[in-house]
Parts: sequence; structure tokens; C-alpha cells
Amino acid sequence: MQPIGANAQLLSNDALAKWLIEDFPFRIQLSSIFPFIPVSGHSLRYAATGALTPGNAIGQNSPIPEDTKQPNDPNRVYRFAEIATHFRVSYKAQDIFSSNANDQVAVQMALAVRELLYKFWILFERGDASANPEEFDGLLSLVNPGNTIDLQGRPLTLEDLDRAKELVRANDGRCVVIFTSSIGKRAINASHYVRGLRPDSEEMEFTCPDGTIKFEHVLKFDGAPVYINDLNQVYECGHNHVGAAISPENVLELNGMEPPLATNIWFLSLGPGNLHGIKPEKAQNIITRSTILADASTLVYHLSMPAGIALGSSAALSVIRNATIPVCGK
Repeated sequence: MQPIGANAQLLSNDALAKWLIEDFPFRIQLSSIFPFIPVSGHSLRYAATGALTPGNAIGQNSPIPEDTKQPNDPNRVYRFAEIATHFRVSYKAQDIFSSNANDQVAVQMALAVRELLYKFWILFERGDASANPEEFDGLLSLVNPGNTIDLQGRPLTLEDLDRAKELVRANDGRCVVIFTSSIGKRAINASHYVRGLRPDSEEMEFTCPDGTIKFEHVLKFDGAPVYINDLNQVYECGHNHVGAAISPENVLELNGMEPPLATNIWFLSLGPGNLHGIKPEKAQNIITRSTILADASTLVYHLSMPAGIALGSSAALSVIRNATIPVCGK
């Protein structure tokens, strides 16, 4: 005779929650506000010039000095990368195993789009077209060396943050955002704690998973809100020596203090003429194509994302490199 509990289970069933859920999602918070500009050609060129010379106060009948400006960087051209992935779904799986909770194609499609976004935000910081022509140049390739503060593994200070933010002069230094990893956010917090100060915050509006609107306090420094990207680079660090990069999934297993971890803290002015994304004008954000295997048993879905980033004024970007978390009490 079957146990009562086993028989009871035959009269019921497990409810299946919708979607295939990530156990290790990476935060890409800047994606919610990062602007993209459509480009009608295969690339975008910015013509930039050096520092302007103030005009002259002249007397009566005095000559007016000439100061005709010319573009100073003919190579400031930004091209697209094609980020792609694919998945397969058999006809039988789609016909029989789809349910009122999940559609086999829709589940795979949602995760594939997320994978494309992850790759974009990896390249956003570390893309290097000189090493791999299929990538677009990321922030590390675009930032002006004069706008770089390299701490070489030293703990972050409030003075470092103040100095780096002042290097962003585009848009009169207004509407700056800070972009960093979770290690960078913790370093910003700790740089206040070691001074006995409380970090500043700003109340911002967010949509919860259930669709409701909620207000949360977001860390900010000198008016600039902090956005976390778990895919930014984090490095091993010891005795003020910066070592090898650590994969994003492994960073989650470390406390950031022992061993010390170093990361970059970016200061950005977003929008046309500053830092922004680019996408082909007549292409969709995510392009989907499907083919059928030769035996006609399976559909193969290819997803691609043609995109890149562009920097107008070099004064729209600065960085604190290789910052570590200050230790309270030291």
C-alpha cells in the first residue's frame, strides 16, 4: 500500500513560477539611464578642438587678433561592435512542453537578451579595438590620461573623489554620474566612515518586481549618484601592488578586504557631445533571426546587438584607477 503522503501528492501538482531565473544576476544599473544616439552611417566622428583662447578687449581702430580653430584629433571615430549569441528549441519542446506559465522560446529569448547586455557592459569599461577589432573601445581606451588618477592600490579618500569629479568639466560640470563596481561603492562609503562622516544619498524612484513604485535612497557624492556595474574590472591587490583581474562571479565570494581588491571609479557626463551609446539608425536594438536545422527538427535563434559607445569632449570622462576600500580604525 502506498504511503498516504505519496497518494496525496498524486492529487496535486507543483506550481511552476514563470521564467528561468538567474541565480547569479549581475547588476548593470547604468543601463536604465544610459543614452543611445542613432547613427545613419557605419560610424560616428566627433570633431574636437583644444582649449579656447579668450577674446581680446580692443581699442578704437585696433586690429583684432585671429584665432581660427581647427579639429585637433582626426582619429576620433567611433564604430559599432556586433554582439551575438544563439539558442536552439526543438519543435517538440515548443509544441508539447510550453505551458500557461512558460513559452520555451520566450524563456530562452529573455536570457539571451540579458547575455547580450552583459557583454555590452563588459566592453563598456574594457573594450579594446586595437587588441580585438571586433570590439568597440571602452572607457579605459577612451579616457584622457590627464583625467586619470591612479591610486595603485592605495585606499580611496574623499580628496581623491573631489579631485576626480572636478576633472569632468563638460556641461559646466553638472549632471555628473559615478559608475563603479560594488567594491568601488564600498570604498566610497568607507572613505566617509573613516572620517566619521555619513555618506550623502538621494531619494530616487524605482519599479519593484511586482510593478509597484518605490522610493529608495541612492548613494551620491557631491551631487553625483552612484551606479553599480558588477561587470567592471576588479583586481587582486597586495602591498599597494595591483595584480591580476578577478572574474565577476568570483568577486562575489570575496569580502574585498582580505585580500584587498582594487577597482576603478568613473565620473561621467552623459549625452550628445559627451559620453553616450551609438546604434545603427535603421536597426532594432536587438535583431532576431531564426533558421531550421537540416532535419527540420529544431529552430535555431540568433540574436545580435549592434552597438558601441562614443565620447565627444574628453572633459566628459575621468577615472580613479585601482582604488581599494579604506579600513576603519587605520
